[in-house]
Amino acid sequence: MVVTIKDIAKEANVSIATVSRYINQNGYVGIESALKVKEAIKKLGYKTKNTVNTTSKLNLIEVDFPKINNPFYSELFEYLAFYLQDKGYDSILHLDHYQSQDINYYLERFKRKEIAGLITSSPIKIPKSRLKIKFPIVSFDRKISPQIPTVQSNNYDAGMQIAQSVLKQKKNRIIIIAGAKEDYYPISDRIKGMIRVFNTFNAKFDLRSLSASDSIIAKKIAILQFLKNKNYDAICCALLAKECADYLKKDTLITGFDGTHLIQNLFPNLISARQHTKEIAELMCDLLLRQINDPSVSLESVYTLPVSLINQN
Repeated sequence: MVVTIKDIAKEANVSIATVSRYINQNGYVGIESALKVKEAIKKLGYKTKNTVNTTSKLNLIEVDFPKINNPFYSELFEYLAFYLQDKGYDSILHLDHYQSQDINYYLERFKRKEIAGLITSSPIKIPKSRLKIKFPIVSFDRKISPQIPTVQSNNYDAGMQIAQSVLKQKKNRIIIIAGAKEDYYPISDRIKGMIRVFNTFNAKFDLRSLSASDSIIAKKIAILQFLKNKNYDAICCALLAKECADYLKKDTLITGFDGTHLIQNLFPNLISARQHTKEIAELMCDLLLRQINDPSVSLESVYTLPVSLINQN
């Protein structure tokens, strides 16, 4: 019995027109519908009339982030999805919870036309034999390989601006809380910038770190321990510390490193380095699509965008 697009539509619970657009690649198909149609084609063994290749190209970009409970990643994905859709691509979000993935996993999916490219802020293992891969990929704030373009904010300058703002407010008992232990080895540019300013002006500070994979509750418990043992008058780059400081009834200056619209609305007086998510997303999409349209294109290894300090006064 020959399988028809009517059978596919019934199995996928979509319209016949949607199946036709997916198969012929001549119109927009939502990601959810596209995946349903794809599964139905596979299940029923549908064969296209003009080719022996039953795999239809899905204009799908995968976006890999460690977590989405960080407002920055939420805002960044929103802009990425908007720009990609404007260029005719769907996007799907994958959270890896800081688990490193092998590049071969993405290469195989790319060969099977399951994805057209990858935007990531997560660790990826690349064997030496794969260093010169031709696979559309852009990384945010994580230098995976010299061959993979990395888009980042000027973290060093941001750290310096935050530290300068703290010192202008006459704070001298300071704690820097790194969001992850990995920021120590090698030490992150953001922390380097703060340390340079504090050392230049002989300001005393402590440096502590959280575990990136810990739950919010576990991080708050760790911060409470930091704050109970010493009376700090400034906490750098740890918005979670605000609730902890309030609980301990400490009047402490707290700075952030986010500046998303959500955080600005929730904490309008927070001193924070604003990373410009809209510009970051636009640049990352542009770099990825240039690779998709021309696999031989030569790109820079690192693209650094400026940050701005908000509420510094």
